[in-house]
Amino acid sequence: MMKIDDYLKLPYTLELTKEEDGSYFISVKELEGCFSVGDTALEALAMIEDAKRAWIEFSLEKGLPIPKPEDPDSKSYSGRFVVRVTPSLHRKLSLQAKTNKVSLNYLVSEILAEKSSVIENQERIIDSFVAICARQSTQLLTSGSGKLELQSKKHESEWIPKQNVLQFPSPEKKRM
Repeated sequence: MMKIDDYLKLPYTLELTKEEDGSYFISVKELEGCFSVGDTALEALAMIEDAKRAWIEFSLEKGLPIPKPEDPDSKSYSGRFVVRVTPSLHRKLSLQAKTNKVSLNYLVSEILAEKSSVIENQERIIDSFVAICARQSTQLLTSGSGKLELQSKKHESEWIPKQNVLQFPSPEKKRM
C-alpha cells in the first residue's frame, strides 16, 4: 500500500485559474474536491500542496480510493478524430487548401501541428518563468493566525525569519 509521501511524489495535474477578484483558484484535476485559493499564483501553488496532503491523508484514513495521475503515454491514438466547425470556417479552410494545392485534411493537420508547437513553447516559457520566480521570489511564511505573509530577503541567499512564524518549503511544480 502506498504512503502519503508516495502519492505526493506523483505528477498530478494542477489547474490554475485567475478569478475575477484577482485571486488564484487551483485544483488537482485527478483528486475531486482538492483545491485551494491564493492571492498570487505562487501562493496558490504553495497552498495546494497542503490541500493535496490533507485530501490524500483523509482518503487513506477512510479507506477511500486515491486516483493516480493518468499516464498520457498509456493511451493509443489512431490519428483520427472528428471536429465540428462552422460552415464559414469550413469554407475558409477549404479555400486555403485549394489555393495551396493541398488537401483540406493536410492543411488542418499542418495548422494544428504548428499551433501545438506554439503552445508547447509557451508552456515551456511559463514553466521556466514559474521556476525562476519560485527560486527568486519572497518565501511564503504563515503566522499562527493562518494568515500568509511575505518575508523579505536581507541578502541574496539569506532570509530574515519573523518571530513565531513557521517556514514551509516552496513547492516544486510537477506536471506532465
